[in-house]
Amino acid sequence: MLYAIKGNKQLQIDPAEKETYLKLGYDIAEVDGDTLNVVETSPVKTIPYVDYKRLQDENELLKEQLAGAGEGADKEIKALKEKLAEANKKLKEATGG
Repeated sequence: MLYAIKGNKQLQIDPAEKETYLKLGYDIAEVDGDTLNVVETSPVKTIPYVDYKRLQDENELLKEQLAGAGEGADKEIKALKEKLAEANKKLKEATGG
């Protein structure tokens, strides 16, 4: 049995009515024991602009942090390779190889 859910409305529907209710903004849910589990979300749903803007700003901040994290990586890798080469050289000298 399927249910169309929108806000606090829960309408029991036939599978043939599923597409109609999706177009009207309802989510489609199935009964699983004592709970309704949403199996398909309406494609016409929108989010409030405030939420969109907050997520957009957060995304930009994370992109900047990601770009900043990689800036010093090349220098650090080069320094670590130099230390490794020096340590390998000392190891060879110590082992007589």
